[in-house]
Amino acid sequence: MPRNFIINLKVYNFMENLLGKRFKCKECGEIHKVNVKDIKYGSLDEIDEFIFNIYGKDKKILVLCDEITYQVAGKSICENLKHSYALPLILKPRNEKRVTAKYEYIEEIKKIIKDIDLILTCGTGTITDLGKFTGNKYKIPVISFPTAPSMNGFTSPVSAYIKDGVKITVSVAPCEYVYIDENVITNAPIELIKSGFADSLAKSFANADWKISSIITDEKFCALPLKIVSNAEKKYINKGELIKKRNKKVIKDIMDGLNLGGISMIIAGSSSPASGGEHLISHFLDMYCCQNKIEPFSFHGLQVGIGVYISSLIYDSLKNFKTDEIEKELKKRNIDYNEKFEKLCLIFPSSKNLLKKIFDQKLKVIQKIKEKLPLRWEEIKKEAIPIVYLPFEIETYLKKAECPLNLKEICNNKKLIKNSILLSRFIRERITILDIADEIGILEEIVYNYVK
Repeated sequence: MPRNFIINLKVYNFMENLLGKRFKCKECGEIHKVNVKDIKYGSLDEIDEFIFNIYGKDKKILVLCDEITYQVAGKSICENLKHSYALPLILKPRNEKRVTAKYEYIEEIKKIIKDIDLILTCGTGTITDLGKFTGNKYKIPVISFPTAPSMNGFTSPVSAYIKDGVKITVSVAPCEYVYIDENVITNAPIELIKSGFADSLAKSFANADWKISSIITDEKFCALPLKIVSNAEKKYINKGELIKKRNKKVIKDIMDGLNLGGISMIIAGSSSPASGGEHLISHFLDMYCCQNKIEPFSFHGLQVGIGVYISSLIYDSLKNFKTDEIEKELKKRNIDYNEKFEKLCLIFPSSKNLLKKIFDQKLKVIQKIKEKLPLRWEEIKKEAIPIVYLPFEIETYLKKAECPLNLKEICNNKKLIKNSILLSRFIRERITILDIADEIGILEEIVYNYVK
């Protein structure tokens, strides 16, 4: 093994110890490779030199934007690319107020992808996901230029989009480089900044969900993803009042935390350390809006933040359960899964075939829960539940930043709110805390108290 193959990760929050590196992990013993090569902070007018130094001159660059991000930065980027040829593609909303991650926009990008050497995404979640998906499909490198610190997709190895009414997450090559102008992200719409902050709170809950899943299914788990993001999180988690004041340092810390969140997914080889039950609730709401042709209730991260609070309530309700109580509740619980599926199809009628495939896989996972949960409950209590924050802590962090805490703040449909919590576990195969709570019969009571 070459000497430089093993990286000594003494300080987990140093991004330079991870970027572009291949190393043997001290936590799980596996070999990890972080194929994001660099994250660079610089001014907008220096981006041409940055690209030239990496890729050389005379490159044909697709600058992917929407109408808003083109005005924020895309136009300036195109004007500044002196060493390369800029081909701007400004996506315009199709029967919606703003561009969302629908597959039809990918079809639009595909039409002009011929002879493109590089994709530069100028935007946030939607633009980045669309660019990464297309770059991955056509083996074209992608550079991300974030216009707001709103989510962790700038460095993540996944792309999320809606196709046939279902929110789909697929593995893709991450962006090779992320280029950030602090002035741009500091002056982003405040709701997008708050969205990134709220989204970042998901990681402890996502890692706890992942740990539970690993205990029940024996899938691989690595503690490194949580360690690298936790150190970054300490810098901003309790500074919501400074977020509202657009404090430059705090906003940069949030951006760093989000980027480390994306890198944590590369290390894990999946979205598990950044996306758990809290994200399913947000995905469910997005799918509902898409199928009913209405505007999203809120930004993704703000919806996730609400999901985080719901997850905190569930974890808090579970912490005092004993093994014999878990076993007793599992035995007496009688869930009509066919009824659950029928309800799901009534909400998402155009997605029945795809949902059926997911649902059938989910039933196999649920069987593992029934078999293993009582046997491994003490291990779960010891290794997973202590990872998460308490409800009053999440409430404090979200309120300081003036982020929504209850779905009623963004949605006035009580039935939909209930269903988003009770049924969202069936739109993904993986185990989350929503599954555990429903299988032992406490989820409905939590939902009742939450919604009333």
